[in-house]
Amino acid sequence: MKYIDESIINTTLESYDSDEIYLTDFKEMLTTEYDLNIYLDANNYSLLSEEELALLEYLTCIIYNSVKRGLGGKPMILGQVLEKYEEANWEVFNSAAQKNFSKILDRFFDGYPQEDLLALVEDAIVSDDDTPVTIVGAEIIVVTCKSIIDTLNELN
Repeated sequence: MKYIDESIINTTLESYDSDEIYLTDFKEMLTTEYDLNIYLDANNYSLLSEEELALLEYLTCIIYNSVKRGLGGKPMILGQVLEKYEEANWEVFNSAAQKNFSKILDRFFDGYPQEDLLALVEDAIVSDDDTPVTIVGAEIIVVTCKSIIDTLNELN
């Protein structure tokens, strides 16, 4: 897939200054991407707070629509590929000798072909006073978003 750089991501982010545009894009994404919709519904996100779930949905929409902009057309997500990447990404988390979140993220970034998209996710979950993301929520959001990025990167 073509590299989705920061300028494409920023264009998508700027378009979401209007809630109406974000909601329209989000609904369209869920309507046209059946497997992605099933994936987001099927996963057990009961460990996420309402704010974390909203952040996951927002990041998913930004990722998807940035790829759509970058490709100049609609991407396609296949559920079986998405599940394969999710399993692989959880394996990275679970097999890490050190359970240090930032060191695990470093492993994800090492040679990653869509670094700017992954950096978007990292920036969104970094804990500060404005970001109410727990460590468990951060892990779920990173694995879910990275799995979506991996899938889009392979298929498009």
